[in-house]
Amino acid sequence: MDQNAEKNEKLESSYDENPYISKTYYHTQPEKLKSNLRLLDFISPDLKNAKVLEIGCSFGGNIIPFAIENPEATVVGVDLSKVQVDEGNKIIDFLGLKNIRIHHKNILDYNEHFEQFDYIICHGVFSWVDENVQKGILKFIKKHLTKNGLAMISYNTYPGWKSLEVSKDAMKFRNRMLAKQNKDVTGKNQIAYGKGILEFLDEYSGLNKRIKDNFAYVGQKNDYYLLHEYFEVYNTPFYIYDFNELLETEGLSHVVDSYLQKSFPFLSNEILDKIENDCQNDYIGKEQYYDYLTDCQFRSSIITHTDNIKDINISRNIKIDSIKALNYRGFYVKNEEGKYVIGEDKEVVESEKKALFLETVAKHYPNTVTVEDLEKELENKLTTVEICEILLVLIYQRKIEVYNDKLTVNKEEKIKISDKYRKYVEYFAETKFPVISSYGLSGINDLGLDLLRANVFLLFDGTRTDDYIVEILKAKHARDEIKVDNTDSKAVETILKEYVATMRTIIEENFLNK
Repeated sequence: MDQNAEKNEKLESSYDENPYISKTYYHTQPEKLKSNLRLLDFISPDLKNAKVLEIGCSFGGNIIPFAIENPEATVVGVDLSKVQVDEGNKIIDFLGLKNIRIHHKNILDYNEHFEQFDYIICHGVFSWVDENVQKGILKFIKKHLTKNGLAMISYNTYPGWKSLEVSKDAMKFRNRMLAKQNKDVTGKNQIAYGKGILEFLDEYSGLNKRIKDNFAYVGQKNDYYLLHEYFEVYNTPFYIYDFNELLETEGLSHVVDSYLQKSFPFLSNEILDKIENDCQNDYIGKEQYYDYLTDCQFRSSIITHTDNIKDINISRNIKIDSIKALNYRGFYVKNEEGKYVIGEDKEVVESEKKALFLETVAKHYPNTVTVEDLEKELENKLTTVEICEILLVLIYQRKIEVYNDKLTVNKEEKIKISDKYRKYVEYFAETKFPVISSYGLSGINDLGLDLLRANVFLLFDGTRTDDYIVEILKAKHARDEIKVDNTDSKAVETILKEYVATMRTIIEENFLNK
C-alpha cells in the first residue's frame, strides 16, 4: 500500500470512529449561493428542480432540509465513511424521501460519467485531504457542473492559520513526547493531553498576545472538532490567491465568498485606494489583501466556470436592480432606550433612517419584503438608493435574511406541521441522540428539536388550538411526564402558554406549516 493510500484509509477510519454531528450550514446552501450571485447580476439554476451534490456529506444533515423543501429536486451525497452513509440512508428511508440518496464513495471513484449538477457543495473537505484528492475534486467539479452552475468549497486559509498552527504543532508535540513514555495518546486521550499543553502555554509562555489568545480559543473547542481539525492526517490551509490559481488550472474561478463581507469588507477609502493601486482589476488580488488585513483563517469560496466570470458583476458597486430581485426579512427589537440593537455585535442603531427601515421590515416578520414593498411604505421618507444602501450593509453584516422567493406565513388558528416536515420532526421526537441537527427552511435557523420540543411540535396537527395543546401539557405535567421549574399551578399554566406560543412562532417563522 502506498503512503497516500494508507493515509486515506486512516482518514476513512477516523471519520467512522469519531463522526461529527451532521449539521446544516446556511452558507453552503444552494439558496445562499444563488442569492449571492443574483446580487452580482448572475442567474444560476432554479432551486425547485435543481440537481445538488454534496462531497463529504456525512449523515446527510446538510442536504436533507433542502431535499425536504424541494421535492422535485435531485440530491446526492458522497462520503468516505460507510458508518455515516449507512446511518444517513436509514434516516432518509425513515423520512420517506425519494429525491435524495447518499453513497459510500471516494469522489475520485464516482463513475456517473454523464451526471451534471447545478450546485456542488464541498464543505469541510478540501483542506483535509491530500493534493491528489484536491485536484480530483476540482476536475470532478469542472466535468460535472452545469454551464451556469455554482460550487462551494470551504477551506482553511492563511494568514489566519499561521498562528493557529502553533497550537496544532504544540498539541501534537506533547503527544509525541508522552508516546515515548508509553502513554496512550490515541482517541480522546490525545485531545486531553493537547488541551493540557495549551493551558500550560497560555499561562506561562512569552509568545505574542495573538498566539496566546489562540491557545485559549482552541482549548475551548469541542473534542470532536479538535480531533478532526488539529489531529487529522491532513490539514492544508491556502492563501486565497494560490487557491484560485489551483482552480484556474481546471477552468474554474473563485467568484465571491459565501460570507460576502470577506469579499467586500468595510474599509476606508484610503485603504481601498491603496489596494486598488496595487491590484487594479485583479479582484482575487484585492481579496488576498483583505485577508492579510483581517487575518482571515477560513474561506467559503463560491466557484463557477471561468467562462462565466465575464458575465458577473464582481464589484462593490451592486446594481439596484439586482438588490430589487431578492426578498428580505428580519426581526428587530428595541432596547430600554427605544433604540434598535441588532446582530451578534449588539450594534445600537443611532440613524433615524436606518431605524425607520428596520421598523418597517420587522413589522412584516416573519413574511419577506421586497425593495418595492419598502419603497411604497417609506415613500417621502427614504429614497430607493437609501433603502438599497441600508439593505446592502445589513446583507454584508448578516443582519438580514435573504431569499430568492417571496415567503408568506400561513396564519391559522389550528396550525399543522406540513406533511413534508412531519417525518423530519418525528425523527427528533423518537431519537434521543440524533446524528443530524434540526434546521428549517434554507438552513438559516436551528429548530432546536430535542425530544420534548419535537413531541410538542407534533401536537400541532391541524385539529388543536394553542389552548388545547396547553391543556395537554398541563396534564402531562400533572403526571410528571414533563418538568416545569415552578410548582404554583397558575405559574405553570403561564409558563406552558408562553412555551406553546414560542413553539407556534418557531413553526411559523420557519414555514414548517406551509
